[in-house]
Order: sequence, then structure tokens, then C-alpha cells
Amino acid sequence: MLSRMVTRERRIDRGRARLNRHLATVGGELREARLAAGVSQRVVASACGISHTEVSRIERAAARRVPLETLVLLAATVGLDLSVRMYPDGEPVRDAAQLALLAKLRRRLPRTLLWRSEVPLRVERDRRAWDASIEGAKWSVSVDAETRLRDIQALTRRVALKARDDDQEIVILLVADTRHNRRVLRLAAADLAGMFPVPGRDVLAALVEGRKPLGSGVIML
Repeated sequence: MLSRMVTRERRIDRGRARLNRHLATVGGELREARLAAGVSQRVVASACGISHTEVSRIERAAARRVPLETLVLLAATVGLDLSVRMYPDGEPVRDAAQLALLAKLRRRLPRTLLWRSEVPLRVERDRRAWDASIEGAKWSVSVDAETRLRDIQALTRRVALKARDDDQEIVILLVADTRHNRRVLRLAAADLAGMFPVPGRDVLAALVEGRKPLGSGVIML
């Protein structure tokens, strides 16, 4: 539990550091564009419906909770176009439901198997991690848990890339046993078959007996 808390704090700290860099970059570019256009902070503020002091704070990266709408309007006023995109960068913070789902699988395993949580990929400077790893004698399987299935293609692509980059032979997709998830799995059976060819019940049975599964599979619990 302590290691999970430390990992979460580190992720949040990285997010705060990125926020500071982004605010400084955006503020500096807004100021340079405003000066190049020859307009004052009061003129820009009036056009955007905010105070000139707020414009000053934004340009100095002192407005940490500035709305995205305000930044977009400020950019447009000085002839800029604010672009915002998101990129994968490590794993998301796990919620209580995912942790409970992982614990449910762990309780089914014999003590002869080693369980490790939030296992980083064996790739230098790669921030991605498996939710868990199950290890036996000279073998291991990686586990990713999903409490609510959404985009199956995106999910399988993400898991496949992690398995490839980590040189992981067997992967378990652990899914909460809900009506929604059962329906999604039925509809996506063909898409999942290539990545997870072994029936989940067979994968779970092997693990419960302390054996290495024959291949990757989807386990519902």
C-alpha cells in the first residue's frame, strides 16, 4: 500500500512540474505576441472580459487555475492559436475499484506464487507499468485490470505494445464481472481472440493450481 501511495505522489508531482512549465511557456508567448502587436494588457483584458491584473498574472505564470477558455481567448486576441493535446505518459492512478479487483485475483492464488503490484516495464526510462505480476518457478505473467471496458481496440493495442516492449509472453486482462463488461466482451470476442487466445477459466485454473498458464487470456472476477 505504501509503495502505491509513493507512486501516486510521484505522478502528481510530475504533473505539477509540467503545469509550471506549460504556464511559463504559454504566459511568455502571450506576452511576446501582445508586445509585438503593440497592445496593452488593458486592451487585451477588455477584449476577453477579464481584468488587466489577471492578464499580468497569466503572463507571469502566476495564475495557476486559469480557465482553458481564458487562455484560448487571450491567444486569439493577440493572433495566436492555442493547441492542447494529450499523450500517453505512464500509467494512470488506480482507483479503489481496480485495487479491489486485483485483490480478488490475488486471494485466489496459492502462496507458492509471488505477487508484485505496479511492476514497471523492463525498459529504461519507460514510465509504463503492469498493474501486477504473478511469478512462479522460472515463469511470470503480467496483469492489467479493467473495472469498466470501453474502447476494446485501444485497450488491446495498449496491452499489446506493453507486452512487446517488455518482452512478455503471457498477459492476463483482469475484468470486473459486470453486465456491461460481459456484453462488451461478447461483442468484442473476435477482436480479443488474437491477443487473448486461452479461455479465462483455463488461465485461472492453472494459476490456482500454481501452474504457468498456456497463454494469455481474459479473466472475469
